[in-house]
Amino acid sequence: NDGVNVSSLSIHAGNDSSKGDHTAPQAKATLVHTDPHFIGGFRNQHMRFVAFVNYAVSHNISQILLPSLRWGDAYTHMSTLHENLFDVKFWNVHAHSKGLPLLVRYDLSILEGVEKLSLEAPPCWNVTSGLYNGLDEKMLRDPNTNLRRIDTLGLIGSPDHGEMFSHCKGILPDAPDSEMNMINNTTTRKYTHLIPFGGGTGAGHLWNQYNQMQSARKSSFDTIKRGNQTVEIYPEHVSVEKAIFQLLQPSQVLRDAMEASLIGSFEKARRNSTIHPLNSSNNDIEVTKGDAYPRLLALHPRVEQEMLRHRCARFMENNLTRVFDRLSTYPAFQANDPTGIQFSFDAIFVAISRYQIEKPPGENIRPPLLDIIK
Repeated sequence: NDGVNVSSLSIHAGNDSSKGDHTAPQAKATLVHTDPHFIGGFRNQHMRFVAFVNYAVSHNISQILLPSLRWGDAYTHMSTLHENLFDVKFWNVHAHSKGLPLLVRYDLSILEGVEKLSLEAPPCWNVTSGLYNGLDEKMLRDPNTNLRRIDTLGLIGSPDHGEMFSHCKGILPDAPDSEMNMINNTTTRKYTHLIPFGGGTGAGHLWNQYNQMQSARKSSFDTIKRGNQTVEIYPEHVSVEKAIFQLLQPSQVLRDAMEASLIGSFEKARRNSTIHPLNSSNNDIEVTKGDAYPRLLALHPRVEQEMLRHRCARFMENNLTRVFDRLSTYPAFQANDPTGIQFSFDAIFVAISRYQIEKPPGENIRPPLLDIIK
């Protein structure tokens, strides 16, 4: 029991639990996410996750504490564990070959230790709250708390939030004073392999880290001509982000749900004769479990009511008809595309919340995730 509320999805996620040899930790530096969950919408959370993993890679940290990774729901203020959304075993099997850290479970006997002389020192990780010890769980889990105003990293070991946890601030393994991970006083010798990172006010440390990762890409680009239009072509993602994209596979429960939905959608479309693949002459696609999937183009238009009110809406196309019109003329789908890049898709998958588009004005309650999926 992690002591916190989780989304309705989590009750179905039994195949990717954090238990098992593939998540066994070793006695070495382990990066811990300090916030109750990643902040922002799903895409912004993903960007922060990328920055978090990149921080581990750039500081030679080969383990990440799995139970510290939580993904939040901006509508309900609830969160769920990383393994409910993503396949941890798949990540760990391939992590070494991609130069990424392992995701490991918490084991007090391996990751932390105390040699008692006369006074007991508590461990840094609280298995009940799923947070660092010394942090105010009630305040951080409160839906009314604005996490963008709370620097969780700065609170660890501070006089106002449990100075007894001062050893929990951690020291990076590549720091000159890394041997000081063991701190001594006259009564207790305490040490931990846990290294906290995250927090920060405003957009936070992880957001700033991600922008730094992208700065080199944004400063260098090529241009090509498409008719009368000049198009900027930016370099590929940095190596860490490319590796994360390859290993961040959906959990088994999500794969099963997507497979069932895909099969059902194509069967319904076939019966209604509504399948019109892009650049394909095959209009009789049938999908059954175990068959090779058709090539899908995933489109995520953000035209829901809450996004139209967001401050970033001014940078986005808010008319779904124009989105589809532009998609139908996208140069990469055309035979004469000057880049020479050609794509062929059998169908388009539109990731959108119909409920958020059609809900009554002023209604802010989001239905459970599984109700949306259905």
